Amino acid sequence: MSARKDDDWAAALAGGCLAVLFISASWLFRRFWVALAWLTVFAMAWSADADAYASWPVRTVVVAGVLVVLAILSRRFPWVTKALPVASELRRRREARERSAGNGLLRKFGFVTSDDTTLYRTSFARGVWTIDAPLASLTDPYAVEAVLWDRLAIIDGAQDVSVEQTAVGGHFRITFLSEPRRDARAELALLDRPLPWSGDWDAVPYGVRADGSLATHRLRECSGTVVGGLPGGGKTGGLATLLSGLVSSPAVQFFVWDGKGGHDWGWLAPRAALYNRDDEDRERVALELEAVVQVMRSRLDGMVQMRGGPSIWETGGPSPDIPLLVVVVDECQTVLDKEMIPRADKDALAYRQRTEAALSVLVRKGRSVGIWVIPTTQKPTSDSLPTTIGANAASAIAFRVKTHEAERAILGTAPGPDEPSATSLPAVPGYAVVASENGDREVVRFGYLSSEVAGQIAAEHADLRRSVIGPIVRESKKDQEENTDSPSPTRRTEASSRSRSSRSSRKPRNEAA
Repeated sequence: MSARKDDDWAAALAGGCLAVLFISASWLFRRFWVALAWLTVFAMAWSADADAYASWPVRTVVVAGVLVVLAILSRRFPWVTKALPVASELRRRREARERSAGNGLLRKFGFVTSDDTTLYRTSFARGVWTIDAPLASLTDPYAVEAVLWDRLAIIDGAQDVSVEQTAVGGHFRITFLSEPRRDARAELALLDRPLPWSGDWDAVPYGVRADGSLATHRLRECSGTVVGGLPGGGKTGGLATLLSGLVSSPAVQFFVWDGKGGHDWGWLAPRAALYNRDDEDRERVALELEAVVQVMRSRLDGMVQMRGGPSIWETGGPSPDIPLLVVVVDECQTVLDKEMIPRADKDALAYRQRTEAALSVLVRKGRSVGIWVIPTTQKPTSDSLPTTIGANAASAIAFRVKTHEAERAILGTAPGPDEPSATSLPAVPGYAVVASENGDREVVRFGYLSSEVAGQIAAEHADLRRSVIGPIVRESKKDQEENTDSPSPTRRTEASSRSRSSRSSRKPRNEAA
């Protein structure tokens, strides 16, 4: 009896082993069984059967038709290939080749090191590169596009590249194009006259967008615009294009402080109510800016009486009697950066502090009374662009920069995952990332108007220049001590005003009627 039980256990064990082997073999040769099943179906269709509903050729055509339909459906539903002979194996091999090609491109373009043997989820076929790899080098789509442009010759016949970020964190669909796309920004030629302005303060033109539409700047209630970028990036030329359109308006007056000490802004001198290119006289800069602050305070006090409302923008906008004051401080690091002043020079440090206080007050309070401050710098840091100024500016323009820290100093924040970055701009003058007051960013290209043409236009409208602040007289030592004793920028400015008002010869004239 026990021997029989042992035989039963042995038979059960052997049957189990055979079942496991059969299932394993069926799995390993599953594609063979699919092919065998279809061969059997075709054999049955070919077989002669007098009792069959249709003849064997008809049955064969029907089976072949079913096979074709399944093959078509497999393009939309990949799982259908499992029911097709050979197709699933061909699909698997094709996907393996595409994945290998995609991983090869990751290494060729430098997104991963050449010794990285990881097999990432990426594929490349027929000019389309799909990436689903959470790599640190694939977080910024504009940086990715810049790398692809630099090494575009890796792809045979590629003339252009289109980058689409399908999801945050290394998910891209990159299409290499055999013909270059049209980009209106690249076609922007040298301007022979300012871009036409209709007089709308909400839309002052300065360049073009990628789609060819005109890029415009909103001046209505714009307190300030921070501008920064590398030397040669097009800051001065771009601003010349923007401001040249305003030169012909009697409702605009310009104040220019050129921190480089050169003649980059000389084109605007015939039209400017104030033009100062002395890059060493800190006292003069502080006094002139404080005089503009006094004009701002006068407007704040008398706007209701002059216009019937507290805001110039709600009561008809700038006019010849109450013009928009455009305050340009080019290379503002010259007068704002503490690192550029010897620690022993207390007077220079005091004037620097007063200059920052004046600019800060103008940006914070000048919006409603028609004052637009434009500090520019090629050294965008927290020292050259203090947060007291940059944080209150309504908009910002970042031309090409090298570091994200510099970009953050200009624009206020780092770019989001789907936003353009100034570090990835083309090395072509005029391209910039423009951040509006609502935080939106876009890449535009500023037009370029030569200083000769801009200067001719400014000279033609020199008769529109008006005296706004009057002559500036140097302070005595006592005045300097009075102005530097107060820790508050507001009190310091008011103290300066009281000091000047006590001397009739120093009292600045108010705006000309």
